Amino acid sequence: MSENSLRVLSPANGDVLPRVLEFGAFRLDVEKRLLWRDTETVPLTPKAFEVLLALVRQHGQVVTKDQLMASVWPESVVEENSLNVHVSALRKVFGEKPQEHRFIVTVPGRGYQFVADVRETFAVSELGVLHANAGQKTVEHKSTVTQGDLAKDRRKNRSWWVAILLALSALGVLGFWLAGNRGRARDTSAVSRTIQITTWSGLDFYPSISPDGNTVAFSSDRTGGFELYVKQLISGAREVQLTSDGGQNFEPAFSPDGSLIAFYSKKRGGIWIIPTTGGAAKQLTEFGSHPAWAPDSSLIAFQSDVLFDLGFNVSNAFPPSTIWLVSVATGELQQLTQAGNPAGGHGAPSWSPDGKRIAFDSSDTGVASIWSVTAEGDDLKKLSGELRNAADVIYGPDNKSIYFVTDRGDSIQQLRLTRTGDPVGEPSKVFDASGSRIRQISISANSKRIVYSALSTSGDIWATPVSATGNSADNNATQLTQGKNTRNSWPAFSPDGRKILYLVYSVGASFQLWLMDADGKNKSELTTDAANASWFPDGKRIGFAGAVDNRAAFWSMTIESRKKEKLFDFDEYIHYTRLSPDGKQVAFNLARSGTLNIWVTSTDSHEQKQITFDKEMAAFAAWSPDGKWIAFEIKRGQDNNVCIVPSDGGEPIQLTNDKGKSWPYGWSPDGDKVLFAGERDGIWNVYWVSRSTKKQKQLTNFTKVNAYVRYPSWSPLGQQIVYEYAETTGNIWMADLK
Repeated sequence: MSENSLRVLSPANGDVLPRVLEFGAFRLDVEKRLLWRDTETVPLTPKAFEVLLALVRQHGQVVTKDQLMASVWPESVVEENSLNVHVSALRKVFGEKPQEHRFIVTVPGRGYQFVADVRETFAVSELGVLHANAGQKTVEHKSTVTQGDLAKDRRKNRSWWVAILLALSALGVLGFWLAGNRGRARDTSAVSRTIQITTWSGLDFYPSISPDGNTVAFSSDRTGGFELYVKQLISGAREVQLTSDGGQNFEPAFSPDGSLIAFYSKKRGGIWIIPTTGGAAKQLTEFGSHPAWAPDSSLIAFQSDVLFDLGFNVSNAFPPSTIWLVSVATGELQQLTQAGNPAGGHGAPSWSPDGKRIAFDSSDTGVASIWSVTAEGDDLKKLSGELRNAADVIYGPDNKSIYFVTDRGDSIQQLRLTRTGDPVGEPSKVFDASGSRIRQISISANSKRIVYSALSTSGDIWATPVSATGNSADNNATQLTQGKNTRNSWPAFSPDGRKILYLVYSVGASFQLWLMDADGKNKSELTTDAANASWFPDGKRIGFAGAVDNRAAFWSMTIESRKKEKLFDFDEYIHYTRLSPDGKQVAFNLARSGTLNIWVTSTDSHEQKQITFDKEMAAFAAWSPDGKWIAFEIKRGQDNNVCIVPSDGGEPIQLTNDKGKSWPYGWSPDGDKVLFAGERDGIWNVYWVSRSTKKQKQLTNFTKVNAYVRYPSWSPLGQQIVYEYAETTGNIWMADLK
């Protein structure tokens, strides 16, 4: 048998296939394609299940990467990192820590080996017992039954029934005890079926279901820009376009009586309302997004921050976003929450059915949690407990629970509430994403239907040649990575320009750092559970932030040996870090005052110093090659622009003053040009701006509204730039609840 072929067990080969494979606390149900941990199912994407099944069936043997890829993707050409993403996700499911491999062991240069003991459970039929002895498979049947046998069986049956009744009684007592002590509600929603509502090849998202549960409104790029649509939830219904003003319209929300839709207009700004039958739209506010109607239709709650990203893992808001109220009748505004209380950007508000409380999520670059506050702005409560990533919260119509997504789209969870709005017990899973991300949920007034966006973002590292003067040859751009429903992001050139460090993450998997040559060849995984990384000046080590036991720290790792060393701890949770070119300082974001600003700490003394002191946002540092300057983005209303500041502190200098977003990440080798991702009229491209002249130059020519570029980096050799180019696609789905 060829080393690159994986023998698949099947009845056609004369194999007896066990229906259940058990290992540790886990059971793999082959027929139903489910993984169980004790009595609970564990969510797995279809490909992750295939990888696990292939490894478990060959337990104790080394399965090469080529064999696995041929087995799991028999008719597709995929990169090795796609396989590694799924293996990493499986290790996360098994709770394996770094350097701990109780289930899956990596065999360097070859593949993987499943090392846990596996027990094979065969099906027992009513006709007999399946035996497998010395390679012989026979079925043994009872053919003769005597009166004595029957009498004996009746006595046995009576004994069994007594035992069963005693067991059921014990289980009943145990169940009663568990129900009283676990605090879990027994009336958790369950899904009877899911239905795809739209089938657009681009991006349909931000659904809102009408109060009667018969119509859904959503935003779509079907016309080349984002407009609002409505569709009846009946067979054969077609989408009806509601807006056509070119306003880049998002986040529709039905009024409680179903006669109006509130929405956010990106191009015109602020919250607007329009009749559900169409007509002229009316502007309510000049700022903010994500509207939510009060139950009596008199007020709309919204977040002060705007929609700034279309990716599946986007945060709803950044600090210092807060929750506001606007009167539908008069336009009078009221600020409900205050920046920094709670920490993070407050976004995606949802009213309780009695109108007494408003739930919202509070998010930073790496953490999101669920909170609620009264309609008067007091009695702040945290609802999501210790969950690190919970967002897109909505109240259940019965006022007894909230629904939200976890890990920015892995699943929908339900959390029961007391009459006073306090959480009861732990959240219960309603259902999981299946290979995509669930975002932007909406529930019908009778609690029988949930609509949601099923999103997929695929991002890859691209390279564009540039000349010494900074001119590009965009038609010669090349794709360096290939990932499906995976983001390859945050590229960073080595000091000699020969290597590129980058981050890989996808649904259900932890962050992974990878390394490749500058031309995209020789890709290899470095480590998991790490955020964006930077190079030390020797080119032999990298530095990155990572969390161990929920405590953030800054680490170094030697490329050749993969040896890690913790350099220092952070006092707060830190997600975004940039190492200075000399390797002696680390710049990072911190919202200690409720607003994201840049701080710098020494890798030796660990003393922290605040560099920017902005009241809106001045964050996401990018060091100049000589380490004398830090470029960053500054927020002003709906717009973000490029600024620079001396790295030891001083007065910021604003380099751009454009409508849209300008997010710096890299510098030209001579230290004059700041490279940034820029959004203009809804389209993202790569630009540079000169520090000395403030002249700008566009380097790429992308045109899709559902795409974006991120994290452009300039080679120290000066001949190319690399960046992430990503496209988000999605459709509207509905889940019937029971």
